[in-house]
Amino acid sequence: MANNKEIHNQILRGQFGKVWIDGELYANVKSFEAKISLKYEAVDINGEMGVHQRLVGFEGAGTLVLHKIDSRVAQKIAGKIKNGSVPDIKIVSKLTDPDVNGAERIELTGVTLDELAHGFENKKVQEESYPFKFADYNYLDLIL
Repeated sequence: MANNKEIHNQILRGQFGKVWIDGELYANVKSFEAKISLKYEAVDINGEMGVHQRLVGFEGAGTLVLHKIDSRVAQKIAGKIKNGSVPDIKIVSKLTDPDVNGAERIELTGVTLDELAHGFENKKVQEESYPFKFADYNYLDLIL
């Protein structure tokens, strides 16, 4: 652990993050976020006033924002969803920094995209946002 004088140099910077979709590096990522929301069921215990919580599962969701340079995502899913098929997608995200010892890397499986969109805004750099859900995850690396 760094001391207080060095801690600012240990804060990870997002520009060193990377995302791979089905093994293909996406160099045009603007931002990436994946969250795991825990699902609980309330449990009343006899003789106690408080309500306990019992973990019953989790839900994974996130958003991938890309600088618009091509139609890779549309190409990956557009034809399949039109035919009623959902492609099997895997996302790997890696966050590291040259000033930090190690990297945090997570693999998301069972990924389904929630939207496929097309649009633009005059005199603006174009980007596209893809909200998604995932069924499972594995931390491949952790920063310790």
